[in-house]
Amino acid sequence: MENLVQKLRSRGIAVTPQRLTVLAVLENRRDHPSAEKIFQEVRRQLPAISFNTVYKTLEVLHQKGLVLKVNPLHEMARYDCCTSPHAHLICRGCHRIMDADWEPPQAFPPEALQGFFVEQQTLTLWGLCPDCQGQENRKED
Repeated sequence: MENLVQKLRSRGIAVTPQRLTVLAVLENRRDHPSAEKIFQEVRRQLPAISFNTVYKTLEVLHQKGLVLKVNPLHEMARYDCCTSPHAHLICRGCHRIMDADWEPPQAFPPEALQGFFVEQQTLTLWGLCPDCQGQENRKED
């Protein structure tokens, strides 16, 4: 828990039981949960917490760089506590999001950026996970 306290403090985030619990729940998951799923899990530990508090906490954690917000088109936001460089594999069948090791390119040529200051790079690959590929193959048979 002390590690989580230090993470919050290092980003200038006030340490509260609600923020600690939300961060702890997210750090123990690798499935890129939605705010609703995080709320359900946090509520088991803090029954009086509101969805709004969980959502606002996730937004603060995202704005301060402690979590990534993965926002598939036409989907609700999902959250990822792995902030090191990696790609997301999103299945268009079951909507599962998986992490893939990926190192971003060293740098874009400055003229390509047109003066734009890059704060973060992400790579998202859309397709079908192995389970959904199997389902599509069975449909064709």
